[in-house]
Amino acid sequence: MSGLRILVATDQWFPDIVAGPARLATDTARGLAERGHEVAVLAPQNGRVGDAVEDGVAIQRVLARGPLPQTLTDPLETWWHSRRVAGRPHDVLLAHESTTAVGLLAQARRTPLVYMFHASAAREQRLLRSRLPIGLRRAWTNALVPPLALLERRAVAAATSILVLSDFSRSILVADHEIDERRITKVDGIVDTERFAPGDGAEAARARLGLGQGFPVLLTARRLEPRMGIDRLLGALALLENRDALLAIAGTGSLDAELRSQAGALGLGDRVRFLGRIPDPDLVEWIRAADLFVLPTTAYEGFGMATAEALATGTAVVGTPIGATPELLAPLDPRLVSESAEPDALARAVDSALAFAATPEFRARCREYAEGRFALATAITSWEDALVEAAGAGARR
Repeated sequence: MSGLRILVATDQWFPDIVAGPARLATDTARGLAERGHEVAVLAPQNGRVGDAVEDGVAIQRVLARGPLPQTLTDPLETWWHSRRVAGRPHDVLLAHESTTAVGLLAQARRTPLVYMFHASAAREQRLLRSRLPIGLRRAWTNALVPPLALLERRAVAAATSILVLSDFSRSILVADHEIDERRITKVDGIVDTERFAPGDGAEAARARLGLGQGFPVLLTARRLEPRMGIDRLLGALALLENRDALLAIAGTGSLDAELRSQAGALGLGDRVRFLGRIPDPDLVEWIRAADLFVLPTTAYEGFGMATAEALATGTAVVGTPIGATPELLAPLDPRLVSESAEPDALARAVDSALAFAATPEFRARCREYAEGRFALATAITSWEDALVEAAGAGARR
């Protein structure tokens, strides 16, 4: 098979932004380049501007970041800069998120467009709006819903193929759009299993972090926002049978002060550490040191990149039965999925997992499972197949 010429447009790029969608966009571009395809990327500036070649990928950091919301600027920026990409015509377009997909609509008149559906931004904004008090932020969130819904509708309508990472995401698309399900393709989530790896083990990681031995360490890495369920996790910590367990919370967000106050009100004291935003190497170190990673999401978990990353590091994950989480965890061990997202159910699942999942044997199982399912060398083939199929459909038009 001859290599494709692929134009990728993404609203996030790693390491400029440390987030699951950013890692996925970067790793898939790198993996496709390694497979012999010619990959060009339109990425945000995020403090770094200009052209570069990284891991065989030609990157143009050109999408502006400023005071205006990306919902408004990314479609225009993507349209403008996609017109200026030099060279022969592309075989296929790959857009991460609806904003960049809409920006590629002009190109999509002659080139197949593949839309990577990470999540429904409109649905998430509606949920956030329902959980915010009356005020400026709620009003702003309310104003964002119609344009986000419009962008998603236009992206879905125009795409030759729509990629999802889970059956849950497929169900969202089918529920929200009149769509031929044959246009939806499930592809594999991808983790950099060289970066997210067990290293020299949990004890050594604990020592480097200044943690003692002999007590369980729980970790979650989430934005501190309503749907992430950190409040439920704090409630679960207060109910654990093991009263020595330490919970480390990595991430920032609008609920930071409220969650700290909740921890104090629950009498958790020094059993909780708010780590804030930490560098990527430190995050890997904390995952290695943890007995369990906990994903307490209460809504719309389209995949759970953090789940896959923790498993690749050899750390078991306990998650709620929300979104795609059961799809990732149940095949490894159904006991890792709590009965609900309520604190008592989460506490029971954590107590159960601490008894079997923090052993060297189960850590090895987690690593083996992640390597078989999420490693770049194997998972990238599903992306390649989807893009080749879309390019072929475009050639037949």
